[in-house]
Amino acid sequence: MKKIPTDGSSKTPAINDAFAALSSEGLPSYDDVAAAATVSPKNGATTEPERRKKLGKVALAIEKSGRSGKTVTVLGGSGIAGMVAERRRDLLAELKRKFACGGTVVGDTIELQGDVRARVKTFLQSLGFFA
Repeated sequence: MKKIPTDGSSKTPAINDAFAALSSEGLPSYDDVAAAATVSPKNGATTEPERRKKLGKVALAIEKSGRSGKTVTVLGGSGIAGMVAERRRDLLAELKRKFACGGTVVGDTIELQGDVRARVKTFLQSLGFFA
């Protein structure tokens, strides 16, 4: 019975080697991708990456009163109140999916079940809100 070397000394590809036929020809190098990320599309000059447009200020608070002792995270402020109702519902759906919690839109605020202030703050800042 013929033994198959496991130290990599064999020049023939191993049986069922899924990566034997792969090649990196035609793919951009890391340096090309990094250079393209720092070029401004306006004038072609190399600059710092552009900052996101800020979408407004969001106030985060928790409430328990009138909810049978259940904690609710409330998102309010000019960033939430300034949105159209459809965009507010879309943001709520995204937050509920991301943080696996229930929630609702009440007037100009968004309410999420539980105390998720820290995680919501980080997420909203990545979207461009002042949280």
